[in-house]
Amino acid sequence: MIGFLRPAFVLVAALLVSGCVTNLAMEKASRFDEGTAAYDAGDYATAYRVWSQLAEEDDLAAMRNTAQLLRQGKGVQKDSRKAFKLYLEASEKNLVTAMANVGDMYLAGEGTERNPEAAAAWYARAATAGLSIAQVKLADLYEQGIGVDRDPARARALIERAARNGYVPAQERLRRMGVIVERDPEADEAAANPNEPWRGGGTTRAESAAGASAAAGATATRPRLSPGDPVAPEVTARMPPQDQTQLHAAAVAYAAQNKKLAFATWRSVAVRGNPEAQLKVGLMYEHGEGTGQDMIEAYRWLKLASNQGQPQARGELAFVAAQLAPAERAIAESLVRLPPEKITNSP
Repeated sequence: MIGFLRPAFVLVAALLVSGCVTNLAMEKASRFDEGTAAYDAGDYATAYRVWSQLAEEDDLAAMRNTAQLLRQGKGVQKDSRKAFKLYLEASEKNLVTAMANVGDMYLAGEGTERNPEAAAAWYARAATAGLSIAQVKLADLYEQGIGVDRDPARARALIERAARNGYVPAQERLRRMGVIVERDPEADEAAANPNEPWRGGGTTRAESAAGASAAAGATATRPRLSPGDPVAPEVTARMPPQDQTQLHAAAVAYAAQNKKLAFATWRSVAVRGNPEAQLKVGLMYEHGEGTGQDMIEAYRWLKLASNQGQPQARGELAFVAAQLAPAERAIAESLVRLPPEKITNSP
């Protein structure tokens, strides 16, 4: 019988894995930049070739850019249906700007059947993550009662939120109404345009800043659980050996500041239904550690843990639920109904 891995060995293994991941990421980034240079030079066929190859390797930014070229018919024959499928796949893997594209295409019935309710849900998810353009688009739906119940007050709040993020179109709309909103000094301009390709792989600066700003605001107002908090020994003792080993390895990686590895490891345990790992994954999504901040995903994992009686998850779930608009809560609940073992999308 194989015993527990010693902490020092686990740490060394984690660092070796981290180094390999870093080299692979650098190689992909170089190829991504090659596609960007081709796009900027007007060589859309080369941009499509490079980005589509990366998209097949699950590079989310390349997936979104490939979809954009397919949607516009640049460097490749126009194919709205294939573009929609790529946008949707990237969105389901938590790429925020792709969510806005999915919302646009559902609203217009482009590449898929028109579905204003689904458009509102995807705009809401991107808006929660801090994407200003999605906040404005969702505000328009609330103002007109398209896909959601008409709610001018919520529409106004979304416009003000985008304006505080420094989004100029939102500021101009409020100015025409005679309202001046001061820009939040802690906010970055989360105004990434979903109609333009990304200039780099990974999470956008706007998405990262929005997540960090939201997390900082929550920290200032309430005590917070940490994903690194230890699991009680009596709880760990009741777990299968494999879960015990992986939870420990993730905790070592988290302590070593390798939060992406910690997130991936905890998540691999969480999908097997372990409530302690589900709590940690929910907290990672809530805090934006090791992954992009996503309060809808945080709700999903905290709710799964809470449903199994994890006591800390219940209180944290109440806090996260209070941050979600009705459309956001609806999509979160739909995700909860998906059994953990069926969740195959990568983080």
